Amino acid sequence: MAEVMLSGRQRDILALIETEGAQYIDHLAARYAVTTQTIRRDINALCDLGYARRFHGGVDAPVEVRNISINARSILNSGAKRRIAHRIATTIEPGATVFMGIGSTVQFVAEALRGHNGLRVVTNNIDVALALCNAPQIEVHMTGGLLRHNDRDVVGADSLLFFEKFYATYAVVGAGALDPEKGLLDFSYSEAQTTTTLIENSRTRFLAADHSKWTRDASVRVAPFSRITTFFTDLLPDDGLAAAALSAAGTDVIACGAEGV
Repeated sequence: MAEVMLSGRQRDILALIETEGAQYIDHLAARYAVTTQTIRRDINALCDLGYARRFHGGVDAPVEVRNISINARSILNSGAKRRIAHRIATTIEPGATVFMGIGSTVQFVAEALRGHNGLRVVTNNIDVALALCNAPQIEVHMTGGLLRHNDRDVVGADSLLFFEKFYATYAVVGAGALDPEKGLLDFSYSEAQTTTTLIENSRTRFLAADHSKWTRDASVRVAPFSRITTFFTDLLPDDGLAAAALSAAGTDVIACGAEGV
């Protein structure tokens, strides 16, 4: 299936929904200095793709507690994800075995690793494997499993058993959502199983997630923050709850800064 091309304004609207919640047509029209009819066309396109949900006078995230497609996720907060990925890549030394799990931020990490030498990467993430196709000096192991078309990865018992054949130097994992009390959350049991398996079979666990994950709603518990060695992010919420939870868990935090910082 060909990748859906969104306009810059449509990408911005998705990012606003992701980070700030519901958006209103009149406010969006004023923000972009266009007519309300133009904004409605943008909203209709996003809703038809399943990326958003209409309500009277505005647009919000889809009602279902499920993740949006990997193509849509890779657009959101891409600058922050690239900075996080670059910082993680500088930490991984040549010769390491690296588990790379589910999610768009993990894909950015794979792209940042393409110049490394002598790595062994084990992944169920198709986009990670594709990102490393032009890096022949990196040994890539792709798990079997059930293909999830919307997420461009594979899950299930075969995938978990394959990961368990290795003990990795590093695991690079994402999360569907983060909560100060509950830790890492995801949208499905299969996603949670995958991340748990990577955490349990690695020496050093890196969590890669931007600030928007603190405002998302996912219902499946994955792991407490105490199971994470280092959390790489762009910035933490201002209320101090996340910082306190991570400190209590003994998790190191590396903040990669906002755009331009």
